[in-house]
Amino acid sequence: DAGDYTCVATNDAGVVERSLTLTLQSPPVITVEPVETVIEAGATAMLNCQANGEPPPTIKWSRQGHSVANDERVTVLSNGSLRIVAAQKEDTAEYECVARNLMGSVLVKVPLTVQGGPSHAKGSIIGNINDMEFGVAFLNATVTDSPDSQTRVIQAKITNVPWNLGPAMRKLVSLLSPVYWTTAKEIGEAVNGFTLTDAVFKRETQVEFATGEILRMTHIARGMDSDGALLLDVVVSGHLLQLQSVADLSVKDYTEDYIQTGPGQLYAHSTHLFSADGVSVPYTWNHTITYDHTKGKMPFLVETLHASSIATEYSPLEETVAFKIHASIAKGDRSNQCPDGFGLDSVGPYCSDVDECETRDTCQHECRNTLGSYQCVCPAGYRL
Repeated sequence: DAGDYTCVATNDAGVVERSLTLTLQSPPVITVEPVETVIEAGATAMLNCQANGEPPPTIKWSRQGHSVANDERVTVLSNGSLRIVAAQKEDTAEYECVARNLMGSVLVKVPLTVQGGPSHAKGSIIGNINDMEFGVAFLNATVTDSPDSQTRVIQAKITNVPWNLGPAMRKLVSLLSPVYWTTAKEIGEAVNGFTLTDAVFKRETQVEFATGEILRMTHIARGMDSDGALLLDVVVSGHLLQLQSVADLSVKDYTEDYIQTGPGQLYAHSTHLFSADGVSVPYTWNHTITYDHTKGKMPFLVETLHASSIATEYSPLEETVAFKIHASIAKGDRSNQCPDGFGLDSVGPYCSDVDECETRDTCQHECRNTLGSYQCVCPAGYRL
């Protein structure tokens, strides 16, 4: 019945008319509902919301009960949509679209999830391995979701690797540890390196082979560039177990335990195997990670990173080492208990290193404390 009406009065002396508009007011009705959205950090989120009603309703957005204010990143558009550019992990929340007029209001809720991290990585690797300087090698990696979305897939290529080092570097998956820790698929409430540190951290790594070789690496992660790439610099020095270029090599699945040892401090370690021509060789590595303590700490004392489906090859023609690895991170098996070698510091809480050299008579001669463990050392001329 709403519309324009005209009343016309007529007699022999003439005609007179008056016009009016009949408006029927109605409460708002949402006509376009926002849908649950999952995007990568750095991308733009668009949450659409439109409504009809009389008078025409106004649309406002709130986040968990608090009004969303326009700023350089967040804008409510004239059509009622909410746009968030350069989305950040902190934007993850439940948003409410509220349409309101004189007759009432209507609300619809929608979750927005901003994921784990850089879409690719790039950096340089310098140093010496087996007493050979190898100039500057270049790392480039891409990060994608696996088909089942249970892991992130890291595909990396290191270029400018000399032929006399390439075969041995096939097993050096720890070169990629900053990349796969930063981008690992987050399971449950666990956080990866990007969520925890914004991809700004320093990592000291030591790799030890059962055959005695030791290699040390320093990784400097400098955050993300405008294209969403993790920026990384690596310095390596020490020795690798040499392999023949024709050796058939496979790296087994493994896990890394990340332990919160203090504000802005983590310790991680892993023991696993690679096999060359069917012969299994164990090796271990450990990491100490430092980052801005104001970023907080992991939600668990211990988180476990799972690395699987590892493929690696060296191309002597191109002088490149290629890696492929699936990575996810979840709370540890005993996520709120400190592992052996660590004691609970209730201040954090953190897992502080236990100095075994002070607490018990562990060695007949010299005892050297290490993170989570200790070493016994014999005098010169003797061996353990």
